Amino acid sequence: MIGYLKKLKRAFVSWRQRMEARREASRGFAYDKAQFMAGAGALHLDRKAAARTEIVMGYHVLEKGLTMPRRRLGFGKGAVIHLMNLIDSFELRFGTDEPQVRHAVAVLRAYRELHRDWPEPMPRLDAFLAARPAIAPANEPHVTREEFFAAKDAPFPAFAASRHVCRHFAGPIPRETLDAVFALAALAPSACNRQHARVHVVDDAFLRERLFALQGGTRGFGADADKALVITADLSSVRWGWERHDAYVNGGIFVMNLCYALHYHGVAHCILHWSVAPTTDREAHRLLGIPDNEVIVQVIACGMPPEEFDVAASPRRAPEEIVTWHGGAEK
Repeated sequence: MIGYLKKLKRAFVSWRQRMEARREASRGFAYDKAQFMAGAGALHLDRKAAARTEIVMGYHVLEKGLTMPRRRLGFGKGAVIHLMNLIDSFELRFGTDEPQVRHAVAVLRAYRELHRDWPEPMPRLDAFLAARPAIAPANEPHVTREEFFAAKDAPFPAFAASRHVCRHFAGPIPRETLDAVFALAALAPSACNRQHARVHVVDDAFLRERLFALQGGTRGFGADADKALVITADLSSVRWGWERHDAYVNGGIFVMNLCYALHYHGVAHCILHWSVAPTTDREAHRLLGIPDNEVIVQVIACGMPPEEFDVAASPRRAPEEIVTWHGGAEK
């Protein structure tokens, strides 16, 4: 009888813990939804921040085109017009003293420089740039493979600054190289050393093509990739509802370490977002046989690089733009 009561008590405690975890998760997700609706993207009350984000997304499209393999002149005409409209609207409402806006103009000037021998006239773009003569073309470097990986053994600041997305792939990655990459990536810190991250290596060309079609952002270079790496996080490593973000946070830390490891071992890679609809996410799980307890955090296209290629050297925000000091004087 005593044994039965102990068993019943353990079952009750386990049930109570599960119910509390569900309540925590429900309250947490409701809080996340309210925070997202109040502060995200086009819903944001800060119209200047939202407009600046639109400009960054607009110039990213053109930067991607400027560094694409098998680039064809005349690309992105609609994107050019859209970006000019965004900049005109931003400057009219908020002025011109914004690094992201200046870089957007520099990207447009780089686009025009690339098309200087293009027979089709671009009067609106020419007038737009003529009104902003002080902004030079953005630097989209053309590099050799040796130059791109020259800082592999340099001190960390130089090494970190040398890592860039590369959409040029020319050959298969040796298995021993990937084994070394994953061993280095696994050193990433994780909450309570739970090591949430998992990697699904998509080596089959058909599966890779299907995955990239679901992701939707690899047109023009995805077919050249040797591998797709799908980074997931194991939800079974998340214990309480208040830890609902831990899978993505720890998965993101792993992704950054993985990217550094790829760069260190001379592997070209392009980080692809996984901002997709639930139906798309479920289809990817089915396609690759990813367990339901794993959430997809990121997809990375990778391969060995060619002898020469172009990279997009997008500028980063200055520390004073991203750092806020609390409770002390700024040094």
